[in-house]
Amino acid sequence: MPFTASTRPAGRKLRDLLFEQSTVYLPGCYDALSARLIESAGFRGGAIGGFAVEAALLGGPDLGLITLTELVDHARKIAAAVDIPLIADVDTGFGGVNSIARTVRLLEQADIAGIHIEDQVNPKRCPVLPGRQLVSIEEGAARYAAAVEARTTDDFYIIARTDGDAISYDEEVERANAYLGAGADAVLPMFMELNGRPVDQVTPDDQMQFWENLVRDVNGPLMMVTDPPKGYKRADIAALGVKIISMSAMTVEAAANAMRDVLADFQQTGTTDAYYAKNPKTYTAGRALMELVHLDHYLDFEVRHTTALSVADLALEGA
Repeated sequence: MPFTASTRPAGRKLRDLLFEQSTVYLPGCYDALSARLIESAGFRGGAIGGFAVEAALLGGPDLGLITLTELVDHARKIAAAVDIPLIADVDTGFGGVNSIARTVRLLEQADIAGIHIEDQVNPKRCPVLPGRQLVSIEEGAARYAAAVEARTTDDFYIIARTDGDAISYDEEVERANAYLGAGADAVLPMFMELNGRPVDQVTPDDQMQFWENLVRDVNGPLMMVTDPPKGYKRADIAALGVKIISMSAMTVEAAANAMRDVLADFQQTGTTDAYYAKNPKTYTAGRALMELVHLDHYLDFEVRHTTALSVADLALEGA
């Protein structure tokens, strides 16, 4: 909530949530409004997605274009708008181990609960694109060891993302366990390929088997950021033992598609009536949307302090 100091740091909120729940759901957000919608929908945490932020903030692709200071400034604004813990995608950490240490400290200061750092070379590539290249396992482990040492509190959650799927299943498992051994709190294994086969050529049942195998073979908590296989739901993934499920591009996809459709209707017909006939408004650009973003709190704050100011002025006049 605005103007209120949380009784617990963001990292502690996340740790408590992970302790309380067998599986934690962290939908992806890309700005303060999308984070507020996640909180309003009843989710107890969120994830600031790199793909989503680069598209929304820069109008650019997920190629590591955003700078550290841009991300920190944006993340701070998002975190300030909600009372739920957020994790942030920091790509490869913005440089060597000293830069990774600075990344950790700045995002801690921005009241972010944790981060995930990947083991690609810099500049990275979005895993939906060909050409991912990975650093050595040793260099990857050094990134996570540096991040762990740099944090000022053990509550700050360090997630090791590995793109080892670009090489093989065995490589992904080896990297995951090495990174946990370096001190990472959890592992985010990407799943765009399975032993050379693109994921869209892997049957849904075999995709589920992939996650079941990872839960068995990796010596620590797992995070997932892809959609559940066709025909399955998030509860099916949770039942396998995956600790964190975050469909990181869900909200930006929904927003982009909704805006495209309403703009197309307006361009073609000169009105938005057809769009809203199919998609009735929950929030209007008037009071309803402002209430979502804490209108009542701001009005109450203004009334209380305006009244207090008036009383003080009267007291001065009578002195």
